[in-house]
Amino acid sequence: MNIIITFAVLVFSINIFAQGIFIPNEIKKAVEKQTRTLNGIPGEKFWINHADYKIEAEINFSNSTIIGTEKIVYHNESPDTLKRLVIRLLNDIQKPGATRDNFWGNGKFLDETLIKNIVINNHKIDVSDTSKEINRGSTNLFVNLKNYILPKSKNEIEISWEMVVPSERKIRMGNFGGGEMFVAYWYPQIAVYDDVFGWDNIDYQGNVEFYNDINNFDVKLKLPKNFVMWSTGILQNPKELFSDKILKKYENAKNSEEVVRIITSEDRKEGNITKDSENLIWHVIAENVPDFSFAISDNYLWDGRNLKNNSPKNPNVFVQAVYREGSPFWEDAAEISAKSIKYMSEILPGFPYPYPSMTSVTNGDSDGGMETPMMANDGAPKEYSSFVGLLFHEISHTYFPFFMGTNERRFSWMDEGWATLFPKEIIEEYQKDAKLKYWERIVKSFEYESGNSMDIPLVTPSFSVKGGYPRMNFYHRPAMAYMELQHLFGKELFHKAIFDYMNTWQGKHPIPTDFFASFEKTFGQDLSWFWKPWFYEFGTTDLSIDKVKIEGNEIFVAIKKDGNLPTRIEITITYKNEKIQTKEFSSLEWKDKNLSIFKFEKLGEVAKIELGSSEIPDVNRKNNIIEY
Repeated sequence: MNIIITFAVLVFSINIFAQGIFIPNEIKKAVEKQTRTLNGIPGEKFWINHADYKIEAEINFSNSTIIGTEKIVYHNESPDTLKRLVIRLLNDIQKPGATRDNFWGNGKFLDETLIKNIVINNHKIDVSDTSKEINRGSTNLFVNLKNYILPKSKNEIEISWEMVVPSERKIRMGNFGGGEMFVAYWYPQIAVYDDVFGWDNIDYQGNVEFYNDINNFDVKLKLPKNFVMWSTGILQNPKELFSDKILKKYENAKNSEEVVRIITSEDRKEGNITKDSENLIWHVIAENVPDFSFAISDNYLWDGRNLKNNSPKNPNVFVQAVYREGSPFWEDAAEISAKSIKYMSEILPGFPYPYPSMTSVTNGDSDGGMETPMMANDGAPKEYSSFVGLLFHEISHTYFPFFMGTNERRFSWMDEGWATLFPKEIIEEYQKDAKLKYWERIVKSFEYESGNSMDIPLVTPSFSVKGGYPRMNFYHRPAMAYMELQHLFGKELFHKAIFDYMNTWQGKHPIPTDFFASFEKTFGQDLSWFWKPWFYEFGTTDLSIDKVKIEGNEIFVAIKKDGNLPTRIEITITYKNEKIQTKEFSSLEWKDKNLSIFKFEKLGEVAKIELGSSEIPDVNRKNNIIEY
C-alpha cells in the first residue's frame, strides 16, 4: 500500500510540473529537499522556526518614545547552520534615507531605532557605528555571527532599544495625540528564516505588510494611572489594574452574550478607571501568534462581550471595541465584530476563530484600517455599511495572514483577496438601499483596472508592486478568482477546500503552489486551466454573444471568450410576453475552448438576449446584448 501511495504522489508531482505552471527554482529546491511537495501537503522534512519573546517596556509621553528590553529564545528547527541573524526594525521606515514605496515629502522624519545592546548566546555584540558585527539596512539589522546558530538549536538573545512612536506620518500605527496611541512595528523582531527563501530580508517599504513566524509573547508595559492598554493576547493581572467598578464590568463583559459598556463617558469624567497608583504594569501573554501590538488611551470608551466559539481550544472569544466618544456607529462595533466572527467561524471560511480575543480600535482619523493579530486599528467611516465592512475586513485577517502565517511581502493576494471576498454577505445585508452593492462595486473597480499595463500577474512578488497599483493586484483580481472558484464547485465543496487548506497549512507559511495543490486535492481535478490565466498571466475577463440561432422551439446562443480569464456564464432571455429565462453555466466551459453553444427552450417571441450580470466581471459589455 505504501508503495502505491508514494507512486501516486510522484505521478501527481510530475503532472503538476507538466501542466505548464511555472515553478520557481526556490520551490523546486524545496521539493527536492522534501520540505515541500506539489500535492497539497507539507513535505516529510518540513520545518518552521519560532521564538519566545519576553518584553518589558515603558512609554515616555514627553517625547513619544518607547524604551524596552527583550529576552528572546529563538528556536532554529531547520537543518541549516545560520551564519547571520536578521533583525527587523520596522519603524525605521520613518528614518531619513529609508527605502519607501511612495514619496513622503519634506515633513519630519524620525531617528532610527536606537539599539543599546545585543547579546546572543552570552556573546555581547558590538553595536557601535564602527562595528563589523552588524550592518544596518533600511529596516533590517544584520548580525554577522561569530558563534553560528546551529541546526535544531535553542538560542538566547537579549536586546535593549528605544524607538519613537510617529505622530506625523502614522503609517498604520502611531501617536494620535491626547494620550492615544496604537503601537505596532515597535520591538526588534527576528525575521523569518524559512525552507523556501531562507532569510526574509525584504525591507518594509510601506505597501506590503506581514510575514512572521508563529511566536509566543510575554509582555509587560508600564503606564500611568487611568491609562488603559488593549493588546494582542490575554491580560494576566486585571485585579491589580482596574478600580473595583471597572473590574466588575470587565469580568461581566467576558461572560455576557450582550454588549457591556465597560468604560463609559461618565466613567471617564469620574476618572476612577484604574487603581490609584502612579504607575501600573500591564502584563499580557499571547501564544501562537505572529506579532504583538497594543493600543493605549486615557480617554477611550470600551465595550465588550463574550462570543461562544465552536473551538475546543478557544470556546469563548472576548470581543471588544475601543473608541473615541462621538465616533460614528462605534457603539455598535462590539456587536458587529461578534457577528463577523460568528459568520467566519460557521459559514465562510467556516473555520473556528483561532484566538481567545479580538479588539477593534478607532482613532477616528480616516476611513481605512490596519490589522494586527487579535487587534485592528480602524478609521471611522461615515457610511454604516462601510463601517461594517471595515470591521469585518480587518478581523478577517485573523485567518489570512495571521493564523496561516502566509507571506504578505511576496504574496499579498493570499490574504487580501480572501479579506475582500469573506465580508460580501454581511456588508450587503446593510446595503439594502444602495445603488451598487458591495460586490458590484468590487466588480466595477476590477473592470476599470483590468487589462491595464499595471494589471500584472498575481504571482509577481508583491514587494515589487508600487504606487497605487496594489489595490488590483492584492485585492480585486484574487477576490474575483476566488469567487469564480466558488461558483465553479459550489459553496459546499468550495468551503471544504478552504477548510482542508487551512487545516493542513495553519501556521506553516503556505506559498501559492501549496494553495493551488491543496484545492486541487479537495476538488479532485487538475485546475491548471484556471490557475494559469488568473494567477500567472496578463489578461482580462471578456465574454461576448457571438451568434444566436432560433430553430422552431429551440434557441441556440453561442458565447465567445474574448478575454483569457475564465468566468461563469449567465444568459438571460426576455420574451415579449414578459417571461424571463435565465441560466448560469460554470467557467468549466472554458477549460479547453473559447466558444460554447447553449440551448434554451423557446417560451415565446424573443425581445432581448443578454449575457452576464453586475456580479460577473466583463471589461466590454457592449457586445453582451441583442435586442429584437
